[in-house]
Amino acid sequence: MKSSKFSLLAFLMSCLVVGWGLVYVGRIKWGIRVAALLYVGVVLLGVTGLAATPVGLYVLLAFIILVKLASAIASAVLARRYDGPPGVPRKRFHVLYVGVLIAITLLIFDAFRAPLLGFKNYYIPSGSMIPTLSIGDYIVSDLRPGAPKAGDIVVYRWNGTEAVKRVAGVGGDTLAIVNGELIRNGENLGLFHAPAERVKKDYSLTLAPFLVEPGHVYLLGDNRDVSNDSRFMGQVAVEDVVGKVTGIWFSNEPVRIGTRFP
Repeated sequence: MKSSKFSLLAFLMSCLVVGWGLVYVGRIKWGIRVAALLYVGVVLLGVTGLAATPVGLYVLLAFIILVKLASAIASAVLARRYDGPPGVPRKRFHVLYVGVLIAITLLIFDAFRAPLLGFKNYYIPSGSMIPTLSIGDYIVSDLRPGAPKAGDIVVYRWNGTEAVKRVAGVGGDTLAIVNGELIRNGENLGLFHAPAERVKKDYSLTLAPFLVEPGHVYLLGDNRDVSNDSRFMGQVAVEDVVGKVTGIWFSNEPVRIGTRFP
């Protein structure tokens, strides 16, 4: 007895899980090859560092959509032409296929995210980095940035949460703030990315000279008057710096989309 397959179902299955629609129409090897292509491509974009920037993230998303869409269309066409035996493959294999791909996805995007993908996305919920980062911005960070440098915008862990600030100094630097201007190792860096209208409070205008401890960074928010940074929470251990912000990949303000940071 021969049967037909549902084209729409095959299309939706491949959209949900890459290659699943191909398995549905009996092209098991095709489905496995398409899944392998997707995951190998994602990992290659990650390990080469290409995915850790806004443009690279767009390329990654486009690649995933393209592979899924192509396999979904192929699945729908094959389902329309299908005249093979019903019930091939068995439901047990469908469960195994989907389960294995879910497990692989969790491993890549969670357990081994740093070594395999090298990036992570964040939503900005506060205004401590205005105007560089606005509330509602979606940023991408490089999880393998190397040692932090002065001027870097970094993601760090503090009190069980992750937050974003700018590195004002690293271990061994001498810092001070005079009339709102940052002095690092005797060099006047001006307002250091902070707009003048956001450097008005007493605690933003003056900071006595001090030494940044070895293995630590001193962080400041660009919106200096309303930023909970190292002036209040203290210096941050380098080991608690989890990534460097490379840009904005989405924002409520279209002009900010795609902004890159050096």
